This record gives sequence, C-alpha cells and structure tokens, in this order.
Amino acid sequence: MKKTALFILIFTFALNSSAQNTPQRSPLDATNWGVVYDIPATKNVKVKTDVPYSGSLTIDVYSPPNAKPGDKFPAVIFLNAIGDAPGNKVKNWEIYKSFPRLVAAHGMVGISMDADGTKIQESLRSLFDFLERDGAKHGIDASRLGVYAASANVTQSTVYLMSDGAAKGIRAAALFYGGAPSAQTRIRKDLPVLFILAEGDLPGLGQQSANLWQRVSEARAPWTLLFASNLPHAFDAFSDNDESRRVIQQAIAFWKSNLEPVPQPDWKPSPARAIVETIYWNDAPKGVELLTKYIAENPNDGAAYNSYGRMLAQLQRFEEAGAAYEKALALGVQHGGIYNGLGQTRMAQKRYEEAAGYFAKAIELGARNSFMYGQLALAQMYLNRNEDALKSYEKAFEAGIPPGANTRGLAFYNMACAYARLKQIDKAFEMLNKTIDEGYTNRQTFETDTDLAPLRADTRFQELLKRLPPPARASN
Repeated sequence: MKKTALFILIFTFALNSSAQNTPQRSPLDATNWGVVYDIPATKNVKVKTDVPYSGSLTIDVYSPPNAKPGDKFPAVIFLNAIGDAPGNKVKNWEIYKSFPRLVAAHGMVGISMDADGTKIQESLRSLFDFLERDGAKHGIDASRLGVYAASANVTQSTVYLMSDGAAKGIRAAALFYGGAPSAQTRIRKDLPVLFILAEGDLPGLGQQSANLWQRVSEARAPWTLLFASNLPHAFDAFSDNDESRRVIQQAIAFWKSNLEPVPQPDWKPSPARAIVETIYWNDAPKGVELLTKYIAENPNDGAAYNSYGRMLAQLQRFEEAGAAYEKALALGVQHGGIYNGLGQTRMAQKRYEEAAGYFAKAIELGARNSFMYGQLALAQMYLNRNEDALKSYEKAFEAGIPPGANTRGLAFYNMACAYARLKQIDKAFEMLNKTIDEGYTNRQTFETDTDLAPLRADTRFQELLKRLPPPARASN
C-alpha cells in the first residue's frame, strides 16, 4: 500500500467511526484519544471556542494559565488541511483539543481550526490573515507562529507552508508522521522544520524519505529529522509510553526555541571570533578582508598570519600566502599545519623541492597521516625521486588511504608510474590492476601518459585496456 493511501485510510476511518449517531462512541474510535503527554498546568488553561475567522469557519483558542488582557504570546496552530465532515469537526477530535491545551500549558497559545475541505488553501490563507489582523485581540503574537501538521494534513499544509504566500509570521513547522513534500514543492531555506518520521510508516515511505533529505541538503534548509523509533503512525495519540512522550517533548522544545526570544549574552561581539567563524566557513574573500584589518592591529599574532596564508592560498594568491606562512614561522609558530600550508603553496608554484621539504617537516612534527605522506610522495614524483615516492606511498597506505578512485586508485596509479620509470614492469602492471580495482578508469590517461610508454608494447597493457570503458566515439 502506498504511504498516502495509508494516511487517508486512517483519517477516513476516524471520520466514519466518529460520525455514527450512537449514544456512546466506542473506545476503538481513533478520535477519542488525546495526546499522551500531560502536565498539571493543562488543567488551568483558558479556552475560547468557536471564534469565527472566515464566514462560518471557526477556531478554538487555548491560552496559557497566566494570560492577562493585553498579553501577546507566540502561538502554535494545529493545521486542518483535510477539511471537516458534517457533524465531525477535526478540532473536536481529542488530539486536536488536548495537544493545543498542552502547548498552552507550556506558555504558548494553542489553536485548532475548522477548514473547508473543498477550499483547503483558501482556508489556510484566511486563518493566517485573521491571525495577522485580529490575533492580538486573542493574545496572539502573529509575528511568532508555529504549526503542527500530522498525517494526511501534511500534504496540503506543506503546499501552503512552502509557498511564497505563506504567512511571514510562521517561524517553525513540526510535521508529524506525514508524507514528504512532492518533488514539485520547493524547500524553503528560511523556515525551520522538524520532520518526525515514525518507524511504523517506514515501509510505506520507500525511497521518499531519502530523496527528501537530498533535497533538504541541496536547499541548505534548516530541517531536523527526528526518527521515532519503536513508534507507529499517530503515536502522539496512541502510544502511551515514554518513547512517545519524549518525541512530544522535543516538538514542544522545537516550537519554544524558534518562537521565544533567545537569551542574549552580556559580552560584546569579538572580531577575533568573527574571523574564526569565517575561517570555518572557508569564506576566503571575507577571511582575507577581516584578517588584513586584524593583522594591522595585531602585527605579532603568528596564528593570524597562519590563517591569512591559508585564506590567501584558497584565493590562489600564492606569493602572498607563502610570505604569510613564513611570517608565522618567524613569529615562532611551529606546527605541522604551517608546513603543510607552505608545502601546498610551493606545489602550486611548482617549487617541488621546497614543497617536499615542507611536507617532510610537517610529518616530522606529527602530521603522520595518509594525506601528508601522499603529498610528499607526489612532490617526490615531480622531482623524479621515484624510489622515495614509492616509500612515501607505502607509508600513506599504512596510515590508511580512504578507498575510492581519486584516493587509493590515484595513489596506485602514481605508484605504477614510478615503477614504470624504474623499469620495474611487473610491479607497474600490478599497481595498474589495483588502480582499476579501486575505480580509477580514465582511459585517456592510461593511453596518453608518457610514464606508461614502456608498458604499451606489452600484451598485458591491451588486457588492461579491456577493463576500461570503451573509447568515446568521435562526433560527426
């Protein structure tokens, strides 16, 4: 069964079962059950029911126990994006009565709503227009709104929330066990979202959840995935256990974190901290700008020159980068990072002898990792110091070169070139086969690299070529 069908089935059952004209509803009626989390303050929450917001459509407003006339609180709206059946309003389901009450007990206004099932988007727009226009009359700060959307409500809710017309006051959206936004729905970068995936829904989601997180990453959006292990669909109403309650706690904390003011520190902003932040962003242009000013005011800070060199190198201003690194050394800064930076700078300038010396110094000072040994080996290759390069590559492998075409694969390839230069043909072929095993299969490189010229007359080379992708066809 497809996931969307599952959610519709659950809500259809709830609608049908609660609409029966029986004296007493069955305990198995899903709409009988409220949120499984409670605190003492819920008993003192203030409630205004059936406040009109658009024609005959109304909302119920749950206010904090300490609310006084003139107060304005952030609010969480429990979205109805499926509409109401005759005689069966969603806001009268226990989950949509108890959860807003719980939110109010935590110092925010909780709101549940009617909706016209034939005009869902219009209903949502009308509600938020009402809150912006008249929310203050009901103790609501319309500039600090959160939303709850669950199950089948998530689909149409995300259409609204991700649209350009969504209310500007919405600052946080918690999506409970619903479907992922469709591929046509954009992911907003400016709206924090808590996406709660219940384990019970996982079989119906298929690739949908993985695709969603790829889209979230591409959008650089502030989403949080909360995987509700050991919990079913609609756990907040049906799973009377601490695992469910902890997820509910996290949702409340999410709303409060995004809707309530963040306590501000009493210290003044630090230019140095701003520089470190910029460095960790790898924002080289801004880093150079800030460091230029900082160094003018702090000319004896060797760490500043080290960072300055790194930022300049990223901008390919290698002469200046080298001078900055050397200034750091002159000021007494001695660690592997500076020598690595100088080595990389000299490599870019094709000053391979100096680069090899700097990489060796970095290793001596403790940077004994596969990358550093690999960089030393590459410099030695450029210097035609092939035996030294092979020893460095062996140490790189001992240190743990990560698998992959451009890591282990490229290292094996360079070792093959070194062996070919040394006329150790068998070893060269051994390394080339390992190169292909690791996924490095650039046919053009194999066919044109002058280092491999001594191998091409060997029948084994033709066997190697059979393991590579076929040559690209020339276009007419």
